[in-house]
Formats: sequence, C-alpha cells, structure tokens
Amino acid sequence: MRLTIFKLANKVLVLSGKLVRMRNVLKCLLLCCCLPAFAFSQEIKGTVVDLVTGAPIHAATVYINNSTLGSLTDEQGNFVLKGNIVFPVDVVVAAVSYGTRSVRVRQAGTIAPVKLDLEADELPAVKVLPALNDGWERYGKDFIENFISYSGFAGQCEILNKKDLVFKMDTDKWILYVAAARPIRIRNKALGYIIHFDLSDYTHYYLTHEVYFLGYTRFEPMKPKHEKQRLAWEQNRKTAFQGSLNHFIRSVANNNTAEQGFQLNVVVRATVGEYGERVPLSTDTLDLKDTAVMKKFFINFGSTLDRSHINDSTVLKLLMGIKKWVDTVPIGSPVVLRQPVTDTFMNPNKFVLEKIPAGTFKVAHYDTARTHPADTLPAHIAIKGADPAMIETMKKRRAAAAFDYLYTTPWPVDSFLVKGSETVQLFCKDLIQVMYKNELEEKEYIEHTYRLKSKKPEPSPQTSLLIFKQNKPVNVYANGSFTEQYDLFLEGYWSYEKLDKMLPLDYEP
Repeated sequence: MRLTIFKLANKVLVLSGKLVRMRNVLKCLLLCCCLPAFAFSQEIKGTVVDLVTGAPIHAATVYINNSTLGSLTDEQGNFVLKGNIVFPVDVVVAAVSYGTRSVRVRQAGTIAPVKLDLEADELPAVKVLPALNDGWERYGKDFIENFISYSGFAGQCEILNKKDLVFKMDTDKWILYVAAARPIRIRNKALGYIIHFDLSDYTHYYLTHEVYFLGYTRFEPMKPKHEKQRLAWEQNRKTAFQGSLNHFIRSVANNNTAEQGFQLNVVVRATVGEYGERVPLSTDTLDLKDTAVMKKFFINFGSTLDRSHINDSTVLKLLMGIKKWVDTVPIGSPVVLRQPVTDTFMNPNKFVLEKIPAGTFKVAHYDTARTHPADTLPAHIAIKGADPAMIETMKKRRAAAAFDYLYTTPWPVDSFLVKGSETVQLFCKDLIQVMYKNELEEKEYIEHTYRLKSKKPEPSPQTSLLIFKQNKPVNVYANGSFTEQYDLFLEGYWSYEKLDKMLPLDYEP
C-alpha cells in the first residue's frame, strides 16, 4: 500500500551559526511495498473467491504492489504470478464491485485463497456530501499537482479516466475528498508506463495545506512506437532514478553513497526554547594521547565551573571521572560532563564527550542558557510600557517555534548504520539531510517553492530530509526498498517527486 502525506510548512535553518529562513518545504511520508535484494524467477499461485459464498471470482486483477508483475484470474478464480520476485511482497487483489485486498506473501508457492468482500461504503461524514458536478473543473489542477506533481515530466502525464473521479467538498471545514470508481489510469509518456493506481483515499485539508492519498500501484510498460521513443524512455527513466529515494537507499545498502553523489549531514530539529540545550557552542575532536590538547580541554572545562558552588575535592572527582571515562568507556558511548546540580544552582555549561576510532574523542560544549536569535522580540513590542501579558505570550510563542540546525561537516554513511544488525539498518536520532550533488533543482520546483517571491534563487543541489518517525531503524535493501515503510518521513526535494517520476521497484538502471 502506498500512503503519501504532504504538508506545506515554514522552517528555520541555522547554517554556520547564522539564522536564515528556510524555503517552504513539502513534507512527504511514503509507504511503498518494499522488496529485499537478489531476485530470480519464482511463482506465486492462488485463488480468489467471494468472502460470503466462496464462489470463484473471474477476471479479478492480481499484482505485486509497486511492480510490473500482474495477472487476471481465470474462470475458476485461479491466478499465477511469475517473474523475478523478491520476498516478502504484497500481493494486491481487486475486482469490480468488490473491495481491494492486500496479502503479505513471504515465499514462493501456493497461498491460501484470497477472500474478497463487497466494496465498503464511504465514511459517513463523506457519504452525506454531494458529489460536485464541476469537481474536475474546480479542483482538477490542485489534484494533479498533489497527486502527480507539477514537473516537466508531470506535464507528459495524462489521467485516462477522469470521469471515474468523484469530487466532494466539505465547505464548513474546507476539506476536499476525491474517490475513484475504478483504478486511476495514468499514461506517463515521459517514462513509458501506464500506471494503475487503486485509490483508497484522497483528502486535501486546505486550511492546513495537508494532502493525504492512499492506494496500490501497478505498472504496465508501454510499447514504443519506434527506436527513438524507446531510447527517450530509457534516458528519462535513468533521469528519474538518479538522485531519487530509490537510488539513495540502494547506495546505502551498498555502502557507496559518496561514490553515487550523495552527501549526508545531521540536522537537529528543536524548539527555540531548546536552542542552548540542543545546539553546541563549540565542537572539537581531541587526541587522547596529546597531553597538551588534553590539558587545554581540562582548563576549558575548569573555567566553566562556578567555584562558589564547588570545592576542590569535587573538582578532583570530576577530573578523575574524565580520566576513568577515557580509560574504560567503549567507542560510541557518549557521556555528559557538567557541574553537579543542587536545589538552588545549576551551571548552564555542559560537555558531551564521545569516543571515536583512532584514539580520539569528540567533545561538544553546550551553554544551555544561550538563547536563540528568534528570542529577541520586535522593537515595537519590547518597548517600555508594552503590555506585559502580550510580551509573555510572544515569548511563549517564540519559544515553541521550531528551528533546524545543520551540522555543516558531512558524515559518512557508516555513521548512520546500526552496528551488529543481520540486515543493513539505517537510523539517526535527529534528521539526515541528503544532498544529491550531481543534479540541481528543477526550475518547476524553484518556481513553485518561491512562487510568492518576485526574485527566484539560483538552482542548488537537490536536498531532502529523512525523519525516522517512529524513532527506530529501517531495513534497507540493495534494490532500493526499505521496511518498515511508515517509519520513514520525507521532506524537501523527494516530496516534490511523486507519480511523475515513480519507477517500479523491479526497475534496473
């Protein structure tokens, strides 16, 4: 199943200690059927029957989600899917007048009969809304941009069965619902596919700029009319693949992200009120064997101590604790070093130390009392005599505002791979910024992102953000798939690339 969530939001980005306004970004959560690596010809057999009567269902569509492998059931309801199948897969079954069902299959062979129920009714809140006679004329453009995209490739995409789309608008809440009586058929003349999208839900919240759509995808390769068209499709598919999420996941699984043109950076997202706690005042890498360097660190740490609240014996214990940490703590185990806290005193300075290979360790110095630049109130509010309640409200709003802090030093992909796992697992407790250096942003992306600005910026490398929504690792595979799909949340350029550049997981560049 594929679930896509888009939200238009303003973000703040701190680069090299300077606060700048980040462009409007589209948040995108992609749920795709994911397949591990190493495929070879195998078969999945089964039967599709009515849930109530047990009668076989003829001409039901059966396919592996997000692939080119599909079939129809015969008069006895039997089907066979044969091809380069990699398990586990989601087998999707749909038939006229019946609901769509997805079955997770983990190995080749004959599966249990797939039982289809009659098509489910709409939700009560949607069912009572009247269908719009002019829905396509009023909302078709919005639907295309959010469902397919607004790129150059999107301009070569055509929905072949627009009449099957039903538009309903809740004018009280400004929510648009779109349903389809049959799978939406999209002819992508840029990539040479007919995409069959079985739409389960499409909801557009105009007040919050959020769009959700849910469904299953089957790819049907088109036959080229001549050699020139075949070569054009081949080139466009390579263009769509290069720098895509699928391309990136494959490079992670193969541990060659840098060679493939990707640069990884860490982004810390926090509220303005957490600025001093989350953003370091300084960072450094120290050599454990360099006595002069270690002495300098001890002096720096000692200078942050408030000696009116700490005696010499306590200082000695702290320094001995550092030495013990240096001698015994394993690589990758961070420790927080700060002055002991009392009921009446807390030193805002803290140091986070973490051992790294080659006899060195990283140290980050935080001043937790340090304020974010956005904490400064506008002059017309901060003037003498301003309403104290209004000032307090403004402070709370600013403290709750979110910001992103970018660590400008690139990180190797090894830094984000879970050690000791049997499969390749990707994880970061913060956000991973992924920059694809081999391609610049498309003009359509820039024009849409900065549509309210008279002067548009020059194109920059395609940049996206990975957010581990469930705060746990995802498994990645060499064909570009990943699980669990709903654990990975996307922002930035990858949320701009939708069905217009979507390729089946069995595509090979």
